[in-house]
Amino acid sequence: MSKLASLRELEASLTSQLEGVRMEIKSLESVDASPPNPSSSPAQPAEEEVKSGTDCTDDKDSKDDAGTENGEEDWEGDYEAKIAAHKAEGNKNFQSGDFQAAIKAYGSAITILKKKDLTLSKQYAPIYANQSAAHLATKKWVAASWNAQCAAKADPSFWKGHWRHGVSLMAMAPRIERSKNAVEAFERCLEVCPEEKKGEVGEALERARVRLQEGKDRTPMPPQCQQS
Repeated sequence: MSKLASLRELEASLTSQLEGVRMEIKSLESVDASPPNPSSSPAQPAEEEVKSGTDCTDDKDSKDDAGTENGEEDWEGDYEAKIAAHKAEGNKNFQSGDFQAAIKAYGSAITILKKKDLTLSKQYAPIYANQSAAHLATKKWVAASWNAQCAAKADPSFWKGHWRHGVSLMAMAPRIERSKNAVEAFERCLEVCPEEKKGEVGEALERARVRLQEGKDRTPMPPQCQQS
C-alpha cells in the first residue's frame, strides 16, 4: 500500500471513529477513541515525554488543564455539582466537535478534583478519560497519555484508561520504551474490557507487539552511546 493510500485510509478511519465517539458520549459516562495508524500519525517532538508513574495529584498543570488561574473559581460549596456541570459542558462541546472547549471544560473539573484531593477517586476516572479522548481528537498524544494514565490509576478496572494510554503511545513516533508501555497498557485493557471489545483491543495489542519486536527508534542513538 502506498503512503498516500495509507494516509487516506487513516483519515477515513479516524473520521468514522470520531463519529462513533460523538454517538457514544450521548449515552455513556465516557467517550471512546480508537487507535490511529502508528506508521502514519504525526508525532509531537516539541512536547515533553510522559513517563510511567505520572503524578496525577500534582497541581502544577491546573492552569493548563482548565485554562484558568488557580483561585478564580470557588472550590467550596457544592463542588460535586460543579464537577458534574463542567463534565456535562465538556461532553456537549465534544459532541459538537469543539474539542478545545471540551478540553478546557474537563480541565476545570480536574482542577476541582485536585483542589479537593479527589484525583484518584474511582468515580471521576471517566473525566480524565474524556479529556484524553479530546486530546486524541486534536492529536495531542502526550497530553492524551497523561490523562489516560490518571484514569487508569483512579480506576484500574476502567478499560478506557488503559485503552487510550496505549492508543496515544502508538500514535507517537516509534520508541522502544513507548512500544513496551503500549503493550503493557493493551494487555491490562484486554483483562478488563467488555467482551465485544476484546477483538479490537487484541488487534491493537498485536500491532504494539510487532512494533516492539521491530525495535524501532525514530532517532538512532549516537554511536558513542551504543553498546559495543
